[in-house]
Order: sequence, then C-alpha cells, then structure tokens
Amino acid sequence: MANFHERLEQRIAACGNPVCLGMDPVLKLIPLEGSAEEKIKRFYLDILECALKRNVTPAVVKPNSAYYECVSVQAMLVLQELIAAYRSAGIPVILDAKRGDIGKSSAAYANAAYDVYKADAVTVSPWMGSDSVGPFIRENSENGAYVLLRTSNKGAHDFQDMNVVRSDDPRDNAQAFYSVADKIIEWDGSLGYLGAVVGATHPEELEQITAYTVAKKHEIPFLIPGVSIPGVPGGQGGDAATVLRAIANGGGKRKFHVLNSSSGLNFAWQRNNTPANFANDCIDALERLAEACAV
Repeated sequence: MANFHERLEQRIAACGNPVCLGMDPVLKLIPLEGSAEEKIKRFYLDILECALKRNVTPAVVKPNSAYYECVSVQAMLVLQELIAAYRSAGIPVILDAKRGDIGKSSAAYANAAYDVYKADAVTVSPWMGSDSVGPFIRENSENGAYVLLRTSNKGAHDFQDMNVVRSDDPRDNAQAFYSVADKIIEWDGSLGYLGAVVGATHPEELEQITAYTVAKKHEIPFLIPGVSIPGVPGGQGGDAATVLRAIANGGGKRKFHVLNSSSGLNFAWQRNNTPANFANDCIDALERLAEACAV
C-alpha cells in the first residue's frame, strides 16, 4: 500500500499537473438558481463533469469546510457528497479544516475527517503539540495531514517569525516556523504521512524551507495556497512558475507538492464576464495553470 507521499507523486504524474482546486463556494459568485445548497452542489458537480469530459483534472481538490458550515447543516451534507464524487473520479480530497485540539478532541476531529467525510487528507494546526497532531497520523494508512508551517496571512509574523533558541547555545536560534518544520520531520519519521502548508506569496522563504528539509534528508510535500489567476479578482498574488522555481532552487527533488488556487479557478468566469460558461471557464483556467506549472 502506497503511503500519502507516494500517492501524491503517483497522482501528479498521472494527471500531469500539481494543481489543487480550492473548492470555496461564494454564493454571490455562483451563477445558478436554486437554494444555497443546490447551487453549491450543481456548481462543483458541473465543474467535475466538465473536467472529466475534457480530460483536464486537478491533482487534488481542497474544500474549506468553513464555506459550507456557514451556509447550513445541509450544506455540510453537500460537502460530504462532493468529496465522494471527486474521490470516485480518482481525485484525492484535502479537507481544509485546520484542526488541532487536546488529544481526545483531535481524535474525534480525525475520525470526522477520515471516517465521516472520507477525505484523503486534512489540514491541522501544530500549536498544541504532538498529542494534538498525533491522532491525525494513522500508521499503515493512505491518509495524510498537512501541518500549518509558514502561512501568508498578515498576522503570520505574530508568532511564526518569533526567534526561538533551539539549544543550550543562545546563538542557535531561528524563526519559530523552523521549529515547526523540525517537529513535522520528527513526527512523520518514516511514515510518509505529513505535509506542510506553506504560502505562495514569499517564494524566498519557500526556497529556504525546501533547502532546510532537504538538508535534513526529509523532503516534505507542500500544500501551497495563494496562487492567483491573472484577470480574476480575489487572489493572493502567488505565481506558479515562481513557486516551482523556488522549490527547485532549494534542492527539492520529489514531485509531490500541490499549488492551490481557489477564487481564480472557481470564478474564472469573471475574467470575461461569462457566467453561463462557468464550468468551461474554470477548466480553461485550470489548463492554463497546469501549463504554467510545466514551464
């Protein structure tokens, strides 16, 4: 049985791109009629149908659970249906829920992600330590988890940039996110299970983090949010070619990193104001992003 790292490499090789389609529904931008739940379901099933018809599929998809939870309880059932539909099409699903709690609660969250929603992977926070992340690590499992390592939000510097003394030598200090990287490597061991969330908007740091893991002889698969699609509002400004070049410059060898775009792909119809063509516009943008990743 392939572990999560191996599954990622195999999937990216099979579909020919490292694109992660973020599935974050914004109701006012979904050009369909019906209830909120009907609109969300039809929107993403139409995109899936178009992707399969054109044989242009993302490596993985990443629904953010908050965008469904804020709609209704019924929308959470739609999320479960969408996960099943995409997985049935051979597309792995990362449930973006950023979990992290005391051990028993984390175990319950892990059961929800893997056993109820049937996601392939889930995002988790490391800030409560090993007993918080531990329940998301299932040995002899194809599942995976992405630990928040270096995020690109404005408040990231509040804690992630803090200097941490790492030994008895006070000169041995580094930003806190490097300590998180150390723990990801330690917790993962030889399992091939854990990945890391690293934002796309600071490629120089992405290069440094890659080099750090390579030096530790334990490359970590990155989930890289923030990749934008030109002409579509709402993106964070990350560039696919720049991101991949940063990983290569850092000495990264394994092709198991995924680049996430949410608004830019979901609502690509805004680029030419063609709402009736939203599914094809999404797959057109996905195809362009895949081509940019091949450069």
